[in-house]
Formats: sequence, structure tokens, C-alpha cells
Amino acid sequence: MNIKKFLTKGWPTRLALYLGKVLPPYIAKTLVALVARLAVTVKSNMYHAMRTNLRHVVGPEMPDKELKRLLHHTFINALRGYYELFHNVGRGIDRVEDFHPPVRITPEVQSYFQQGLAAGRGLLILGAHMSNFDLAGIGMTQHIPVPVQALSLAAPPPGFEVFNRLRSKGHGFISPITPQTLRDAMRRLQGGGVVITGVDRPVGEGDEPVEFFGATAYLPTGYIRIPLITDCLVMTVSFIYQDGVYWIMGNPPMEMVRTGDRRRDQEINLRRILSQIEGFIRRAPDQWMMFIPVWRDRS
Repeated sequence: MNIKKFLTKGWPTRLALYLGKVLPPYIAKTLVALVARLAVTVKSNMYHAMRTNLRHVVGPEMPDKELKRLLHHTFINALRGYYELFHNVGRGIDRVEDFHPPVRITPEVQSYFQQGLAAGRGLLILGAHMSNFDLAGIGMTQHIPVPVQALSLAAPPPGFEVFNRLRSKGHGFISPITPQTLRDAMRRLQGGGVVITGVDRPVGEGDEPVEFFGATAYLPTGYIRIPLITDCLVMTVSFIYQDGVYWIMGNPPMEMVRTGDRRRDQEINLRRILSQIEGFIRRAPDQWMMFIPVWRDRS
């Protein structure tokens, strides 16, 4: 069963949105547990992709039984996150202070956003697909005082269009990647604005080999040219679910390293960024929402 293709069709996502809007939390919790158990029992192509991804994160020393438990928790976290996105934003609750569970930011991370904006050079925010990145991401943009341009998948399939519509409830707008939206993003950064995109999801065309968790992975890398061209600052962010709260995590804004060799600059700065993304994922591997293969093997 190809779950990935199933979920990217329009009607399953619309059905999930409807259920998320109408089901009370106690019923949703039971349904999430049942579907998660089914997911680790059926062992679909999605299961195997997630297993391979997690094996690279946790290493070969983790017993298979423990890895399976981690996978089960990952499915639970993912399904709960979709429900909470739909139950909040799908019902018209789109202010971060009204979200349940709450989405919160520490004063330290809030100060990083302020530092990045105060420099006046633009801030490129690069994120990991961690935890409930949709709901928490909407909340995060509301902590940024200027509109945020979010670069998303080019030509998204129908299922993704539903998510993009919900994501647009944040303080900004969604831009599927095209040559024009990339030019718009660079102009926005040169004007001191904010752009955000994810960096840990393979997209197929344009993916390149990079070092990720000590092995060769295939991920998009074109985003690294944006700060090298515009001289904007770069900040990595992610989210974690802990004690009933979605926390916004972030690292301080950083300058790009420049050696005078364009290719070398790209390699060095990609490694710096992906190292920070690895740190987010290591903190909670079962909250890394990556359902497609990042490495081309089956560990």
C-alpha cells in the first residue's frame, strides 16, 4: 500500500480535516492510538522509509525492538499533530494565544528573532519538520512582527494545498517555489524582511548529496545560495512537544562563512546548518516527521 500517494490525494486530506474539526479530543486520542498501531503492523512503504530514517539518527546500536517502539511513538505524534492542527485552525482558531495545546516561545528564542530583525539585513529562517510543525509554525510567525514569506513545495499535490491553506493563517503567506517566488524572497530579504523554508525534506529534482548524521543523504541545497547572494542572516528553528506544550526552538542568527571560493562557501555553510538541524532531531527522534526516504538504503 502506497500511503504517501494516498495521503497526497485531495479527498483523504479533506476527510481528515473534517474528522479533526468534529471529533472531541477523547475520541481522537483513541482513534490515533488505533491508527498508529495499525501503521506499525501493516509495515507499508511509509513505515520502511521512517524506519530507515530513524535508524540513521539513533545508530546501529539501538535494538530493533526499541526502534519499533520509537516508530510507534512517531506515528502517534504525527497523527496527534494533524488532529490538533485541524481541531484548532480547521475550526477557525488561528491566534497563537488560543491554541490548545499551547504553542510557546522562550524569551531566549524570542530575542534571537529580535536580533535577526534588528540587523536590518533580512532573516532567512531554515526549519526542520519536527513535531507539529504546521500548528507551531503558524504560532511562530505570530511572534515575528513583520509578515513572513514561506517557501513551500513547488506545484503541491491536492493534499498539500489543504495544508497550505491552513498554514496561511499565520502572519505571512505561502509561496510554492518558482523562479519568481525565489526572486521575490531575495528582494524581501534585501529589504530587511523574513523568509522561511524547510531544509530536511527530499524533493526529488534538485536534491544533492550532503552529509547528514554521518552518511550521504539527498536533500535540497539551493537555499544556501540565498544568504550568500543577499548577505542576510540565517537562523535555524524547530519545534518540540514537551509536557503538553509545543515549544518553539531556535539557534542564534548567524553570518555566512566566506572563503573566497563560492563552492567551498556553500559546502561549509550547508554543513553548519545541517549540523544544527541534526541537533534538533537528536533531541526527539520520535518527533521527526519525515515520511519519505532521506537516505537511499534500507538499514
